Amino acid sequence: MTKERKKLGQEGEDRAARYLAKRGYRIIERNYSTRQGEIDLIALHRGELVFVEVKTRANDSYGRPELAVDPRKQRRMVLAALGYLKYRNMHQVPCRFDVVAISASTEGEVELIEHAFAMDRTYL
Repeated sequence: MTKERKKLGQEGEDRAARYLAKRGYRIIERNYSTRQGEIDLIALHRGELVFVEVKTRANDSYGRPELAVDPRKQRRMVLAALGYLKYRNMHQVPCRFDVVAISASTEGEVELIEHAFAMDRTYL
């Protein structure tokens, strides 16, 4: 990954964290990583544990940012989330997966997709 892409991604995560905080999310962890995958942000919101993927794109030449959260990425997030729930002993806490899409080509527009996908058996 180039320095520019890494910087764009970090700026996107910072922006997403601020955006979510303004909407009542309480960020409890950033860049949680396991062998199975990584979760950009983990937050509490309305009594749910929220696993958030942040996608930032400089332009839409590869499509809208949220389209990069394909079934393969979703599976990796689910596996990482299961690891987190086990590690923190939070098996009974309701959880969901949100996506924050940031597109610099539309002047940094931030789009929050709550309940972007569900954890189901197809990911296991």
